[in-house]
Amino acid sequence: MSTKKNEISFEENIKELEKIIQKLEGGDVSLDHMLELFSEGIGRAKECSAQLKNAEQKISVLMNNVDGEMEEKPFEAQ
Repeated sequence: MSTKKNEISFEENIKELEKIIQKLEGGDVSLDHMLELFSEGIGRAKECSAQLKNAEQKISVLMNNVDGEMEEKPFEAQ
């Protein structure tokens, strides 16, 4: 799976988001730093959401058609 040079993977975004949450929950940071961390966390959460939406759009489900043959159909979220 190739990514653009400056694009961070979903997994890396999640790891960084978890680190941010741990720092915020730890309470050992100044208010200014908390705001910076919170802002970064919101950005990473939005990026994760966009990455998930992009992945969902790429998903195809194989289904049997009327003739019993397999055909590719776009994923439809329930």
